[in-house]
Amino acid sequence: MMNRRFALLAALTIAALAAPSRPVAAAADADLYARMQRVNSELQSYQADVTVAIQLHTFPFLSPTLEGKAYYKRPDKTAVQFATVPALAGQLKKVVGQMEPPSDWPKLYDVTPMGDDGTTATFKLVRKKNGRIDHVDVKVEDKTATVTEMTYVYKEDGGTIRFDNTYDQIGGNFVVKQQTGKVDVPHYNADISSSFANYKINVPVDDKIFTES
Repeated sequence: MMNRRFALLAALTIAALAAPSRPVAAAADADLYARMQRVNSELQSYQADVTVAIQLHTFPFLSPTLEGKAYYKRPDKTAVQFATVPALAGQLKKVVGQMEPPSDWPKLYDVTPMGDDGTTATFKLVRKKNGRIDHVDVKVEDKTATVTEMTYVYKEDGGTIRFDNTYDQIGGNFVVKQQTGKVDVPHYNADISSSFANYKINVPVDDKIFTES
């Protein structure tokens, strides 16, 4: 059950007369998406300390705090290793710090821009391969072209897993400093808060880390 629940954590409507013309909006969407794909273009790898605090609001009502390491290696390898490996830690490896980069979106999703309020753009991502996820709502900050929020919406039970991100800038790279998550699915409700520190940028990362995680 835990494995299922942790498996991978609104459209903006504008009146027609107030909306910009579609060619202008399409150009703005394309420009933002191009900038999103250039974020961290020089980032090859990283290693960071991660602390994860969990608050379960359903049985067994646990509130553990876990310490570990987070790893990334271009193009798409990510891993989290915790100092202790209880069953819950094993499931958290699948979601903590996990976000598909915008450069991977076209391979995984049909991507639809949903609007921009002048500060934040919203995208709707629909999985190309049928699965439990119906769609993903994504918010992107216009200024930095970074993903600030991702909400995974599930098909069969209407459950959601949402992640909100704040960033540090290290050596010209945007790296997640804090990630808060809300799991809200039938029979399971939890808050997850992850903090990342002591980043080491563009360091050697052994491929074995990703096969062992």
